[in-house]
Amino acid sequence: MKKLLFVFAIAGTLIACNNDADSTENKKDSIDSVANQKIDAIDSSAETRIDMIDSSAEKRIDMIDSTAEAKKDALDKKDNKKNRN
Repeated sequence: MKKLLFVFAIAGTLIACNNDADSTENKKDSIDSVANQKIDAIDSSAETRIDMIDSSAEKRIDMIDSTAEAKKDALDKKDNKKNRN
């Protein structure tokens, strides 16, 4: 009976150790998957920030252009009034 218990113990140990290699591969795949998800999240965040900065820059350029145009129109009106007199 002790011999049979000993054989089962050895067989159980070999089976447990054999599955350990698969577990290591699964852990590596899991770590790679998490790393890829984090990289994708960082890329997405960077793209979003770039879009926000570009949008903000475009709004500021439009505001500057409209202000410059308004100043030009005001100066033109002032010059027209002087020329009439």
